[in-house]
Amino acid sequence: MNSLQDLGISGFPTWEYSTLEQDIAELESLRIRTELMLALQRYIEQRQWTLDEAAHAFRQSSPRMQNLINGEISRFSVEDLIQLLSRAGLTVHMSVQS
Repeated sequence: MNSLQDLGISGFPTWEYSTLEQDIAELESLRIRTELMLALQRYIEQRQWTLDEAAHAFRQSSPRMQNLINGEISRFSVEDLIQLLSRAGLTVHMSVQS
């Protein structure tokens, strides 16, 4: 990822660049987690699983699956979501662009 200065964004004190770059990184993490979570929700919906069926299939507690189904994204890391997708037999492909 380019820094804000590399992108031609200037005029902020140095400490603000750091804060803005951190915010951009957090937004990117949120975007990635959202895509992964939506894929899991679609997978569960396509199979018409109940909460308990999904919990059993993913080896998770019912409250944990409820968090996923309700879209409580802050409760899941990228790693958590990839692990669940893997348990479903799904593969995650990633690309990095400049």
